[in-house]
Amino acid sequence: MKHSYLKFNLAGLLLYGLLLINLQLMAQGHFQTIRGSVVDKINKQPLIGATVELGTMAVVSELDGQFLVENIPVGRYKIVCRYLGYATQILDDVLVNSIKEVVLDFQLEEAPFQAGEVIILASKHPHEPLNALSMVSTRAFSSEETQRYPASANDPGRMAVGFPGVKPARDNRNDLVIRGNPPFGLLWRVEGVDIPNPNHFARIGSSGGGITIFSVSMLDHSDFSSGGFAANYGNAISGVFDINFRKGNMENREHTFRAGMLGLDFSTEGPIKKGSSSYLVNYRYSTLGILDALDIHLVDERESNTFQDLSFKTSFKSRNKKHNLSIWGMGGLSKEFEDVVSGIENWKTYSDYYTRKFDTDMGVIGLNYQYLIDDKSYLKVSLAAMGQQTIWRNDTLNQNLIPTAVNDEIYNNEKLTLNSTYTRKLSSALTLQSGVLASQLIYNLKRIKYLPTTRQLLNETGHSFLFQHFANLGINPNSRWTLNLGIHSIHFSLNNTGSIEPRLGTEYYFSENCSIALGYGKYSVFLPIGHYLARITTELGVIEQPNLALSPIISHQLIATLNYHFTNYKLKIEPYYQKLKNIPVDQDIRSTYSLINEIDGYSTQALTGKGSATNIGVDLTLEKYFTNQGFFIFSTSLSDSKYTSLDGTSHNTRFNGNFFSSFMGAKEINLNAHSILQIGTRILYGLGGYVSPILSIDRNPSDPSLPLLDESQPFTERVKSYFRPDIRISLRNDGSHSSWSLSLDIQNVASIKNIDVIDRAFDPERRKWGFREQAGMVPILSFQIDFRSSTKIRH
Repeated sequence: MKHSYLKFNLAGLLLYGLLLINLQLMAQGHFQTIRGSVVDKINKQPLIGATVELGTMAVVSELDGQFLVENIPVGRYKIVCRYLGYATQILDDVLVNSIKEVVLDFQLEEAPFQAGEVIILASKHPHEPLNALSMVSTRAFSSEETQRYPASANDPGRMAVGFPGVKPARDNRNDLVIRGNPPFGLLWRVEGVDIPNPNHFARIGSSGGGITIFSVSMLDHSDFSSGGFAANYGNAISGVFDINFRKGNMENREHTFRAGMLGLDFSTEGPIKKGSSSYLVNYRYSTLGILDALDIHLVDERESNTFQDLSFKTSFKSRNKKHNLSIWGMGGLSKEFEDVVSGIENWKTYSDYYTRKFDTDMGVIGLNYQYLIDDKSYLKVSLAAMGQQTIWRNDTLNQNLIPTAVNDEIYNNEKLTLNSTYTRKLSSALTLQSGVLASQLIYNLKRIKYLPTTRQLLNETGHSFLFQHFANLGINPNSRWTLNLGIHSIHFSLNNTGSIEPRLGTEYYFSENCSIALGYGKYSVFLPIGHYLARITTELGVIEQPNLALSPIISHQLIATLNYHFTNYKLKIEPYYQKLKNIPVDQDIRSTYSLINEIDGYSTQALTGKGSATNIGVDLTLEKYFTNQGFFIFSTSLSDSKYTSLDGTSHNTRFNGNFFSSFMGAKEINLNAHSILQIGTRILYGLGGYVSPILSIDRNPSDPSLPLLDESQPFTERVKSYFRPDIRISLRNDGSHSSWSLSLDIQNVASIKNIDVIDRAFDPERRKWGFREQAGMVPILSFQIDFRSSTKIRH
């Protein structure tokens, strides 16, 4: 009761503090500057004379496409950019504070038309994809959204929970289950470069972890795709995060400091040479010990966690604006330790005296160069080097607290990658884009398991190459219709397998507010490399690597989309069908094991690519854009996911949700001229996940922490439904010398004990296996302040 009282009063104290602070503030107006550029989305050429509108204010872009709007009162704005013959672009929720200038880069799409036709210049509404080739299942998001959505913890992965077709794999991790696909099918791309899992506590063989290693301070507008990807994406079947880092301010030095229960965060930005180059650097150090001291555990009360990360981007542009160079990077260090249950007398089951050491390190450094060749084409080249190390060790302690090794894993992966993309606008109706992606993969993987006998499951050092190529022809016959014809090829030198993949996307506008889109594509994903290199000992004692010959998993996807915009709302209906093949399944005909059900890790059995799966469903979304100081997103997904084992029998997949629904929304209240209170919520509800029944109370001999399951009936039992309400309360204040915000996010505010379907625990008193529970109520208090080296605020 003591800890519950503390948790609930934390929220009450915050509300009282927010109101008390606000009563002491003077009503005083502040003003700010918005600057940026307007370019053609395809060829990146500046658009001269484009109009940028903010309510009753308007300016036009100059010869170099740049624009400047001064003396803007602080607040939230809808900004509209128009240019003759181009689709209008709308941003609905641009937040202007008293310290940080707003820099916007508009990229407008030309709308060709023929003489005599009825011209449809459809507006590009908020959250339209940045990637011009993405026609379906793609949504743009901003840094401000990543902060604004309740319980997102400034993490894009957690923010995406609640988008249509997306649900969390676990509350304490940011792995995403997208349309019934496993988390390893998600691609992370940063600054145009495909990177390894960019999360602290990144799980082997997955795309998720605890929290992303780049801070929200680094984010520019970015894309999230849940299927039907454009031709320039490869090696993914479930989703794509296409993350962009923003440029630092080229005119003024600005700084941000954050402090909260998750740790400390500091970013700084400014010009290197005023007007032509800039830097942006962010450092974050976090220890979850603050939460642990309050008896608030994001993971488990026996676990201790620390992490830190550094991200940066420097940007340079030539005098003639034809050459743009950026150098960027990020790195993160994470350490986690799970100790034994305190007190030997309290040890009742195997997991009580079981320890875990889990360390992950990851780093990337890259160089991007863009050259505007002429007024119709440009070339972009990216070069990057990256590395990742994961250490996972398990011990058990005896009565004398002497450890005995159970499992020892250490994985080192490095990657060198070179990307090059050429884009040419052949005419207002035709665009050609083509590119190559080449990567060298270097690995050193070791795993030893000591129970029931010592086995070397992985012991490989080597390198291989991954080659990808894509081409896309964009066709705009008229102002109503857009067609993208693309192809993507991929080849993996480790086992000389690959795939050639046609892509098709088309959209037709019936009116300015109503359109229908269709997307088809063949997609593939290669397995995390440890699956291929697994060492299998035969009955004769011979060590083999039977998984080396596995081909990539293939996914054929068909998606239709109906978009309807009315006033400040958008209705979206998106049915989809996915057929997967080449899925690795156990070579034993008696087994129902399929890799499609794995959330992380490397397989330890002999596999064959003779499995298949289907995902079918419909996503429905009703969204209110940020107008009249409020917004909401309501989405519902109806789906069915099945897989086929080696014997041809169909089963539910682990990720078959059938029904999942979410609501996210917030309302802002003006307290005075420079203070705004925001109250928001996110509510998640879904049918319970499927699990396999327990065969007996005996422990699994290969891993005593797990039960023996009845493999003949995989995923036939459904646990109780999942329900999680989150809330967010924040106060934002704009002052003369600083702008600050104080926020409280509470994940699972009702402290509902949702079931963790991934993990089971043995109860020695009841002599039965039960499910572990996910995290209860988790409040995260955070304070942020923005300030300048030298202020120039006007009153």
